[in-house]
Amino acid sequence: MTALVRRAALSVGLALALPDQALAQAIGSLPIAGPPADDSSVAVAKPRDAWQLQTIAIPEAPVHIRSAGAVANLDTVAIETRSGTLYALVDCVDGLCAEPIVNPRPLDPLPVGAVPGSQVGTGHHAIARAWLAEPAQRLEATTLGGPVAGALIVEDITARSYRMDLPTSEAFEDRRPRLVDLGPDHPDTILVVRSSVASGATLAAVELTGEGLLKTLAETEPLGAPGAWLNPIGAADVTGSGQIDIALVQSPDGDGRLQLLTYAGGTFHQRTSLRNVSNHVPGSDIIDMAVIADFDGDGIADIAVPDGERRHIRILTFRNGQVAEPANIALAAPVVTEIVAMEPGAGKRPLLLMGLADGQLVLLH
Repeated sequence: MTALVRRAALSVGLALALPDQALAQAIGSLPIAGPPADDSSVAVAKPRDAWQLQTIAIPEAPVHIRSAGAVANLDTVAIETRSGTLYALVDCVDGLCAEPIVNPRPLDPLPVGAVPGSQVGTGHHAIARAWLAEPAQRLEATTLGGPVAGALIVEDITARSYRMDLPTSEAFEDRRPRLVDLGPDHPDTILVVRSSVASGATLAAVELTGEGLLKTLAETEPLGAPGAWLNPIGAADVTGSGQIDIALVQSPDGDGRLQLLTYAGGTFHQRTSLRNVSNHVPGSDIIDMAVIADFDGDGIADIAVPDGERRHIRILTFRNGQVAEPANIALAAPVVTEIVAMEPGAGKRPLLLMGLADGQLVLLH
């Protein structure tokens, strides 16, 4: 079994990251609410072939699904159940089966001062690794159901660390910073959710400057109410334009709306807004309840995300900026775990693995 790590990337080809005394400087902001697209504007595309649902027998309810990579190999996936037992997926006569992992490798320990339950990521350029630190109860309420972070820490490839501290009226309301490449001038951009006691969440893009400071490159306008939150899905070119799109769900525990943003000139620009989605369970620290991968075989990344009640999986495409929904897959109960994409066989679309509220472990293929 290869090393099992908590999910360290949100999108195709992404890693995570973070930075000593930091100077936050907001350069431009843009509201992400915008005029939302109604579901009636989404084209129903003809799927390549119908999705099938397989229930995988497992002795107890899954609570977490761990994986390595944006689209995982079978041997890098582990299912954690309520008792803490880890199960691996193996090939059986009728498909995949779950078997207990004997002597599982423990997760790598978090850095000292990291927020419990958070995740450490690795970068591919100047940043080696990153994490959220200084756990605190700064917000009157948090949808993540645990402490939030007062600081962002980044370690570069020379092992030098950098730090961004927030005022006590703010916190990083997240479990993982995400490192994305926004172009030649911004190859190590950190995306993280930053929340204010008074005005709710924003999506912040932070970068490490040549002077050794962490600077806010751009930030969306706050959602405008205490406790209002957003949950990023990931970043990839989902339109085929050659430009990276940042996908997130605004208010996933309420009137969930999928937002597609692009970055240019120090500002986020909204490309698409779509209703009736969710990628979070209120009070849970699970943030990876959506997947970016190519599901229709056209070479362009798509998004798989639950609907607002988490009882259907919506497969959404955005080729040339046109929104289509080639599949909408019904589930027996709401999704409650991470959704993991797994490598398919040759010429097939990625598989989707998830746990449901009724205790089932299901595979969509």
